[in-house]
Amino acid sequence: MKFAITVLAFLLVGFSNVALAQKSSLKLIAEVPLHFGIGYEGMVSKRFSAGGSIGVLTSPNSDLIIKYLEFIGTDERLVHLIDDAFQLGVVGELNFNYNFKRNYVGVFGQVLGAQAGDASVSIMEDYFKVNVNNYPRINGSSGTERYLTIRTRLYQAGILLGHRFPLKGRFEIDTELGLSGNVGSKSKIYSVNRDYSELSERFDNSLDDFYKQYAFIPSFAVMLVYKFKKPEN
Repeated sequence: MKFAITVLAFLLVGFSNVALAQKSSLKLIAEVPLHFGIGYEGMVSKRFSAGGSIGVLTSPNSDLIIKYLEFIGTDERLVHLIDDAFQLGVVGELNFNYNFKRNYVGVFGQVLGAQAGDASVSIMEDYFKVNVNNYPRINGSSGTERYLTIRTRLYQAGILLGHRFPLKGRFEIDTELGLSGNVGSKSKIYSVNRDYSELSERFDNSLDDFYKQYAFIPSFAVMLVYKFKKPEN
């Protein structure tokens, strides 16, 4: 939730000036395999526009990501570790487009944040060849360690190609193809019982290498667009 609030605040600040553009629009977005969300776009000149969106990563999109990881031969233990984390996440995006006729091309940056609280201890031990009992307990903690919490965040950059289909009135349908590659990530593993800072660093490095090698994400989006009335001078 904290991540979602941060992304939303960033979008609102970033587009406070764009909101005064001569032409602007609000979008309902369905993007496969990433998110369902809401977005905003404003013209900043005759040809150029800037936009942003925020949405949630849920099934069936999350299932498609896991299937893709399995398809490319990802270690089964790693898939099981991050599977639950990708069942619910938040996606934020900023983009900058060049418009011509009913088409546009652009570049975008994207942040995907996900978290799960029931990663298997036994799988983690097997994958990293460790014993969780060797990690120090946090003062005052008790109970048997069965699950760990995983948090992961991906930073993606990409290109897009879109087309606009005007409808009656102020509505239109936009379709968009995109391709992004990973430019960085930050991951963490922790629990309320033990100090896993050393293991968390290994986990972060492993996922960062993995994402940079395999996190090339093609996407297809369909958007229902409402165009705001052009302001009076």
